Amino acid sequence: MGPGLVSAIMPISYVVLVNCFDYGGNDRNDPKSIRKRWKGALVSNIISIVATAYFLQDYTPSPFREMGFRWDEMAKAISFPFILMNGFYLGQFVMMYIDRTLWHYFDYYEWKMCFRSWAWRRDIIVGPITEELVFRACSTTLMYHVYGYKFTLFWNPVPFAASHFHHIWDDQRKGYSLAHSILQRGFQFVYTYIFGCFATYLQLQTKHAMVPIIAHTICNAQGLPMWLEIANYPKRRDRIALYTAYIAGFAGFGYLLYTQNGMPSP
Repeated sequence: MGPGLVSAIMPISYVVLVNCFDYGGNDRNDPKSIRKRWKGALVSNIISIVATAYFLQDYTPSPFREMGFRWDEMAKAISFPFILMNGFYLGQFVMMYIDRTLWHYFDYYEWKMCFRSWAWRRDIIVGPITEELVFRACSTTLMYHVYGYKFTLFWNPVPFAASHFHHIWDDQRKGYSLAHSILQRGFQFVYTYIFGCFATYLQLQTKHAMVPIIAHTICNAQGLPMWLEIANYPKRRDRIALYTAYIAGFAGFGYLLYTQNGMPSP
């Protein structure tokens, strides 16, 4: 089996192993299912890292460094995506301030409840780490050396986005119709593909595994931008403040991404 095929199979194997370890599970949010899926994700990580390191030996003398496993420039690897993504969600923070919910970020008991939640730990900690190690550190890096930059940037995110279609079965077990499940996961495919291209770009530009992990964590925490909700605010000054914040945030995001100021060097 060649390295190109291996790089394409890795994302699929992640989903297969996660579901195999939770075979027969009825609810992906059940703590028992989450723990089982973590084991599958861990096995997938180990297999993918070993396989990638093996094949990368033909392309680089430092396969693990090429995958982004390095300690140098760690401060930039954390601060750059943190500033970048929080700038992207600036409008969201202003919306929370207007709704008087921003204080949740500074409440000890809120954080305590979050860390006690298995679903929160999966979405914010374990999920981003295990997914980015397979999809970006391993699959993206190997595919780049086989097929080149442009091919990897636009095609590597496809299996990452398509991997979310397995949630259709979870939706069906919860009572949703097949049509509703397909429509919902089809929409999820679109925005996860866009994020996949973005995360792949970060991995290729920085060759630091921590960068896409931090970006993924913040995206999972914030969700999709809620700029369509602005029209529901009755006060004109609130709507102006929100539109201004979203535009400023998107502009800052684009500026940082274009100039790469503060981005760790590969």
